[in-house]
Amino acid sequence: MFVAMRADRLLPILLLLVAPRLSAQACAPARTALVLSGGGAKGIAHIGVLRVLDSLGVRPDLIVGTSMGAVIGAMYASGYSGRQIDSIARALPLSDLFRKYEPRAPRSLGPLQPIILWEQGESGFNIQRSAVREAEVDALLSRGMLRGNLSARGSFDSLPIPFRAVATDLSDRRPVILSSGDLALAVRSSISIPLVFEPVHLDGRFLGDGALAANVPVAIARREGAERVIVVDATEHPVDTLDFASPIVLAEQLLNFLFRQPPESLQSGDVFIRPEVDGFTSLDFKPSVVSALIQRGYDAGRAAFDSSVCLPRGAPPHPAGFPTRLAAASFVGVNAIDEHYLRRRLGLRVGDSVDIPRLRSGLQTLAGSERYRSLWLTPGGSRDSLTLSVHVRTTPKRLAAVGAVYDNDLGGRMWVGGVDRTLLNHSLELAGALLLGELRNELALGLRSAPAGRRPITPVLTARFARESVRQFDANGDQMPSVDIREAVGFAGLADNVGGRWTIALGTEGRIWHDPMRGDRQAVGLAGRVTSGAFQGDPGVSVEAAWTGQYRYAAVDAAVGIHAGKLEIRPGIRYGLGKDMPPQLSFMLGGWDGFPGLHIGELRGDREALGRLLLTYPIFGGFRLRAELATGAIATGGDSWPETGWRLGGRVGIGTSTPIGPIRIEYGRTGPDRGQIMVRIGRWF
Repeated sequence: MFVAMRADRLLPILLLLVAPRLSAQACAPARTALVLSGGGAKGIAHIGVLRVLDSLGVRPDLIVGTSMGAVIGAMYASGYSGRQIDSIARALPLSDLFRKYEPRAPRSLGPLQPIILWEQGESGFNIQRSAVREAEVDALLSRGMLRGNLSARGSFDSLPIPFRAVATDLSDRRPVILSSGDLALAVRSSISIPLVFEPVHLDGRFLGDGALAANVPVAIARREGAERVIVVDATEHPVDTLDFASPIVLAEQLLNFLFRQPPESLQSGDVFIRPEVDGFTSLDFKPSVVSALIQRGYDAGRAAFDSSVCLPRGAPPHPAGFPTRLAAASFVGVNAIDEHYLRRRLGLRVGDSVDIPRLRSGLQTLAGSERYRSLWLTPGGSRDSLTLSVHVRTTPKRLAAVGAVYDNDLGGRMWVGGVDRTLLNHSLELAGALLLGELRNELALGLRSAPAGRRPITPVLTARFARESVRQFDANGDQMPSVDIREAVGFAGLADNVGGRWTIALGTEGRIWHDPMRGDRQAVGLAGRVTSGAFQGDPGVSVEAAWTGQYRYAAVDAAVGIHAGKLEIRPGIRYGLGKDMPPQLSFMLGGWDGFPGLHIGELRGDREALGRLLLTYPIFGGFRLRAELATGAIATGGDSWPETGWRLGGRVGIGTSTPIGPIRIEYGRTGPDRGQIMVRIGRWF
């Protein structure tokens, strides 16, 4: 009995003595890797997990990322905190970079919407198929990875946290582990979703999205020396109830099949985190979605780490310092003219310190220039110097496009056009388009030179030859004989693209035209245009003006888009003021969108004032309910603001977006006795 009592008393003491050793053995130092999966937009949930890691003082020894996991992992490895990455993700216009397939013609062809656009690549002409603005995405990656890229100088082991990006060799679907080279290009290789991004040609291989080979790259992390893993899996669970009649749902499911592999086995001490991302799609980057995904990642991280006692601890990573003195800079893939311009635009002077803000700004501006598709800096160098080998991919040398549009009031129009960027050793760009329709036939030609100096200012020369039937209507809206106008217009000036969003053109315009009522006329003067947004009615601003010896005018057309849940509210205004304007330049109430209940172009004059409010709401499939309220007036002469003739009208209908542009079916009404059905396929030009 004494022995039993003694053992009973000694047992708790022995357990207390042994427990620290058992705990120490369980939490023995082990190289721990943070493994971040793919998942497209769903991978934004990784950011919430990173915030939890920072709050707990957990610091991994290695980061391995696939696809979106590579994007976020590279930034975290570069020294950004989870909270900083959170702020960046919320501030970036990610939803603007991903869109449905809708080919866009270059600015030299004007506001024309192609149905099909062919681009000349290394293997001939191919149809433009991308559903993402690749030049802007590439520039965004180069800017976002700039800090890490310069500090790594070609070796991802030199980052504050060593990093690996996972891509897929498209020839055999084997994983490719990227641990060196240009950090932004490695991440770009890892996110190359099929049919969304073009594959990356690197070291003789065509690389696609890493999720094709290793969506949750646990095995790769172990192969790189990890003894313990913290896995964040932001992929979606398979579900049985899907609407396979929807092409979008079907495409999403096919991508899920491509990206799905057998689950990796986990070991004792590993941490597995799976945020609830079911129901989110791979390319939905709306601000509300980004916010929700980050919160779900944060919640999942909190729940997982609450039960985890064995985690690597350490101070949060700080951005590593890097040399800024540029020892050498070379350019690959461009001629001497482009190299000279790029050196000046990026501020790269050998022997001087690199101006980081100017370099970052230059990368963004060049993405909107339509001359360069991607620039990869490929840093290198020793401990106290920096070298850059800038690999440049220019936009296609030539392209051809066709487009068409139909409107039940205006009839049909079509166009064919092309661009050649090879003239005078790629220093000139020639554009041409033939536009045919019931009301206007036109031949347009344009010549642009390569940009020069620090800003992408481009000399421009254009010419247009047209014949137009200007429709005339009586007070009851009945059509009268049209006025046939023949004209030739030339413009010589400068164009500039600001921030990839604004286009500015200013120069001298000359016009010769024949008016049946007034005979041959001619005018020369100044003309300018500032635009943001590609098409009338879309959110954006367009301001244009001309001042000649015969006529003058100024006009503004602006609209903004406001989202309130699924409802989009789009208020807009139009205002124009002119004097002695030719018939073909006179303002039409509502422009090519017209005024509810009236014929397009029914009311014309040299004074226009219009306000409109458009509401759209999704109803089924890709269709949206459209309701518009408008008020406006047209006048000729008199005060700058029309005093009389104001009208109030409204339209209601449905619309949808398609590869050939929007389709709208609406009924409009103004006053007690004027109504008009509007059917339009495509964007009018």
